[in-house]
Parts: sequence; C-alpha cells; structure tokens
Amino acid sequence: MNAGHSAPGGFIADQLLAPNLADFVRTHRTFPRPPEHPRGLSRPALAARCDVSASYIAQIEQREKVSPSPEVVDAIARALELTPAERQHMHNLAAPKTPGPRTHDPMPVTAMLTLITDDLRAAADDLMPHLSGYIDERWNVLWVNETYDRAYPRLLDVVNILVWFFLVPESRRVMLEWEDEARLTVNWFRWHMGRYQDPEWAMELLAQLSSCEEFRTMYLAERVDFERHQPLMHLRDPDTLEPYSVRVRITDVPGVDAPFQWFIGIRQPFNGPASLLTE
Repeated sequence: MNAGHSAPGGFIADQLLAPNLADFVRTHRTFPRPPEHPRGLSRPALAARCDVSASYIAQIEQREKVSPSPEVVDAIARALELTPAERQHMHNLAAPKTPGPRTHDPMPVTAMLTLITDDLRAAADDLMPHLSGYIDERWNVLWVNETYDRAYPRLLDVVNILVWFFLVPESRRVMLEWEDEARLTVNWFRWHMGRYQDPEWAMELLAQLSSCEEFRTMYLAERVDFERHQPLMHLRDPDTLEPYSVRVRITDVPGVDAPFQWFIGIRQPFNGPASLLTE
C-alpha cells in the first residue's frame, strides 16, 4: 500500500507516498476479481498473463525494477485490464529517469500568477454570471471570477481545491455529488503527479491531507483520470440552497504555455437526478 514503510526506506506508517510503479502494480494486481480471483491475482497468475516471471513481478513490486520496458508495461496493463488513462499513467511511472521538462519541479505558483494577465481576467469576467477561473495542476486556484468565488465558499481562503473538498465543511453543503467530485479530483491529481518523475512538490499537500480518512481511501485506490466522464456538476447555492447545474469545460489557455488550465462552468437550471435532492 502507498502509505509509507518502515526500514529500509524510513517512512512512517501513515505517510502517503508520491505515485510509484511498485504500489500501482501491487494495488491493481490485488483488486478482487470475482469469482475466479476474489483476492485478486497472485504474482504467478499475473506473470502467466503477461509472459514474464513471477520474480520479475516481485522485483517491480519491491522497487527493485523501476523502469521496465514499454512492451512489458503494455503486457502488464493488458493483464490487469487497465483503462487507457491507467495504462498511460503506468507508462509515466515507468519512464526512465532521464533529463527532461518533467524531471524537476513544475513552475512555481508565484510564477504562474504573473501569467494571469488583465486580458485573461477580463475573459473570465466576461463569462459572468457563469463560473470561470484558472487552476494549476496541483489544484491551486490562481484566479477566478466572482461567480466562481461565490459558488465554492471559502475556497479562496484555502487556495487548493483538494484541501477545500476534504478539510472545508462547506464543500459538502454545496456539492450535491461530493463523493464523486472529490474522487475525480483526487484521481486527476494523481494523474498529474505521475507525469513528473520526481513529484516531491506534492508531498506537503499529501501530508496536509493524510489525516483525512476519506482522502486516504481515494488516494490509495490508485485510480487515475485526466478528464471528466460527464459534463454536469450539480451544486447548491450557498445562500439560498437552491440546486443548480453547471456544464463544465476544462481547457488549456489559448496562447499560454504554462501548466495551468481554464475552468469554464456554464450555469443552468438543475438538471440532475431527483435522488440528489432527497439525500
């Protein structure tokens, strides 16, 4: 489990680790697969499926083999029946540690803030009364319009969307599908972390969230996503508690070569399942 280890690594028991190939393979191998494999696949069973030895699988899971070939990664991904996003994530984790743009820390937030120009602010403001703003890969809020700010109470106080979901009680009051949206945010964050070969920049955030059992459960599931599977987000107005829906689009910022994205949420009347209003 990606929750720290004792010697030789020196990790404490409840320390969450950055994404790594060993934990990813072990977790997906041991997912229950009823009825034939209720406890998941054994190492020999997985090895037989992808034409490698059980000792090779053990080397991966024990961090002795950290960069298997792309062909082996694909074979293991097929054997584990991974999604396309999970397969790419596994390739990212197994990438050789060579010099490149994603081997170091990402652009600091302070530097990204300087890229939020008056034109970008105006573009977000022009979308009001709809939600709009700019978010980095670590789910830090860089700048948002007033409609966005009002929709997510206290988000700007804590800056980070993951922190808001798990440590700010107001998030559960306004997000009608809190669990699904929180899980998607965690999975997206894990995807972005896996794209960096040394994502130590995320460890402070992981330490901050490690005390929340719900975050730990979602994070340790080793699931990844890099896009929404449905466009609508369902919320309550923080003041009136009236439900409404937001059609979400998250896109790159035109003309800006920086690791942050543009969130656009078109507000519309509630268009979700009636069950959300009775829970």
